[in-house]
Amino acid sequence: MRYIILFVLIISLSSCELFSQDINIPDKIEINNISNKVDLKGTKVLIDKSVNYQYYPELKRFQKDSKNYFQIIEIANQNYYNSVPNVINKINELEKQGGKVRVKKELKLGIYDAYFGLAPQGQESEQIVLAFGDTSFVVLVVGVFENNDKERKEITDLVLSIYYDKSIKADLNDNLFYNVDLQKSEFKLSNVMSNYGIYTLGKEQLTDKTLYLNNFFIGTLPNKLQNFDIKVYSDNLISKYQNNIFKEKNIKIKIISEQQYKEDGNEIIKVEMIGIYQGKELKMYQYIKESSKGVIQFIGTDISKNYMHISEYKLIAESIKFK
Repeated sequence: MRYIILFVLIISLSSCELFSQDINIPDKIEINNISNKVDLKGTKVLIDKSVNYQYYPELKRFQKDSKNYFQIIEIANQNYYNSVPNVINKINELEKQGGKVRVKKELKLGIYDAYFGLAPQGQESEQIVLAFGDTSFVVLVVGVFENNDKERKEITDLVLSIYYDKSIKADLNDNLFYNVDLQKSEFKLSNVMSNYGIYTLGKEQLTDKTLYLNNFFIGTLPNKLQNFDIKVYSDNLISKYQNNIFKEKNIKIKIISEQQYKEDGNEIIKVEMIGIYQGKELKMYQYIKESSKGVIQFIGTDISKNYMHISEYKLIAESIKFK
């Protein structure tokens, strides 16, 4: 669960007070009207139809506007009971530091065990967190909404309408909006997390212990992004490696080289870094390309002797194309 937070959505829970009505969450939520729910292609997740929230399949994100949105992350072959304590512990720590958490509750979501939280994020917004699953999968929902009762109820009702149907035959490739050339590589797709493909040697499954081994992530963003600044985006990613909410996962980064240039009408930025993680040195390569079709991003970690995979990462990143 910790690497989900690191690579997809860094949740920065602040410690300010909020003054509004509390919201009551029942101990068990029955999932009804399944035939009327929307099937999220590429996943086993279904959710109620929404008039106000638009779905962006490239991000697995529901968005009303820039202030109200949430993202769904499904991870197969993960144990919910091993994962959720990390989220609960971090929210408890923040509460001990003075943050007012509106809701933190363990409950039943249909047949699955779940954890739900509402937490502050500045004076004008709040965050919503839902995790549920069993020993074979985890679904994480994280989002932001305006701090008022109307928005809080709308996003809460929608998020808690989620249903997970194990009988659905989901094709993980439906979550990937790119092609990549791996014909001469030993790296293979091991899992899909939201809009990220996770590639490891021999399809090894990532865990907390193997997060910073030889692996890379490939993801895309749609071309509908407003005011996208590739340098700011790249800098923010690097900052998140160093300032993860899970402090034990922080990496001390030293930038070796950084290139930003235009090629065939595309804006590209490449960053090569040395990282220190728990006293051990590793190398990271980050590649971001903005084109008329959207944004491609590649994040690779190499701990091999003499960093033998970095040169391969550079070639793989260059081979990524939108479908």
